[in-house]
Amino acid sequence: MIFLLENSEIQRKDEPWKIFQCYLLNGLYFPGESYKTRSYYETILITTGSVEFQHFSGYNTSEKVYNFFKMIIKHIISIEEWGISSMKERKMSFNKVPTSFTYWDYINAFSKVLYYNNERHKHTWFLKVCVKIFAHPLPNWFINWWSYHGPIAKILPEPFLKLYKEWIKVSPDLNKLYHDNHVCWMEQIDQIYFFIEFSIPWIHKCTPEVDFTNEQIPCLYKVYYNNFWDKLMKIDPTTNSSYGQEFLDLITQTIHTYDTAPPKELAVDNSVRHMARRISNLDGDKEDLINNYMNEVQRNLLLNITHYEKSDTSMRSETSDDTRDDTKEVPSGPTLKETEDFLLVLTDKDKI
Repeated sequence: MIFLLENSEIQRKDEPWKIFQCYLLNGLYFPGESYKTRSYYETILITTGSVEFQHFSGYNTSEKVYNFFKMIIKHIISIEEWGISSMKERKMSFNKVPTSFTYWDYINAFSKVLYYNNERHKHTWFLKVCVKIFAHPLPNWFINWWSYHGPIAKILPEPFLKLYKEWIKVSPDLNKLYHDNHVCWMEQIDQIYFFIEFSIPWIHKCTPEVDFTNEQIPCLYKVYYNNFWDKLMKIDPTTNSSYGQEFLDLITQTIHTYDTAPPKELAVDNSVRHMARRISNLDGDKEDLINNYMNEVQRNLLLNITHYEKSDTSMRSETSDDTRDDTKEVPSGPTLKETEDFLLVLTDKDKI
């Protein structure tokens, strides 16, 4: 949700852009605080070295009206990296005026920097996340950001989708991640990691819609659209292969590397959550896969029960035999009494 509306605006619910423009600054973006414009948040991300921006304007448009922006995310600052407190301020220059911002401004910047549209409502974003952000664990707020602005596997064309299904079976980092105690957004975390590991770009845009909250208060909210960059599937006339062939080759090579590498030692996880993930990664009828898994569990249980029954019987027999043998055996070597007598003799000799 962007903000709540007044009842008088319901009659224009079929014209969300006109309602939106009543609240926008210069008809372009929604800033929140009066001085924290979209450019303010963009400056934060540039100053911290987190994002690289490029602005592209079309023909026959004014200088400051853009058709699309390119946003390359290169670094994510965690709260630990920020400093002692999230309210600790960092300095920057905005419009040649010294100002400051907190960690909360930094978090908000990733979303509010996207609050832009041109006069024709045709603006789109080219987004990409660089793999080097994996240098540190992803903050949970960034995973939440992805749930609105990031893509999912459904947008992948068949060549990419096929490789994605192979990759999730062999990715060591993903397997390790699933053994952690807590993983946010469990259903989509593998898709997030796939797009980031191979820096696959996507096209992002949003449109406003009028609806009602659970309390039946009218509101304006945004609907987000994330699409695959279709240029990657087009043929490059200079190479006669698709523009995305380098991505496909990289993913294929990475899968081969993971598949042939010695497996890492991981704790065995037979939890329902982990087994559900394993089954979801397999092709075929899920109900049959579940039945096969349950049959395998049953066989393993029976084998282990039989093993332990034999082991217990053997241990009882060995314990009984050991008890009888202990009563018959004569200890070899000197007894404690003999050792004490020997030491006493040595002491007496020293006195003499």
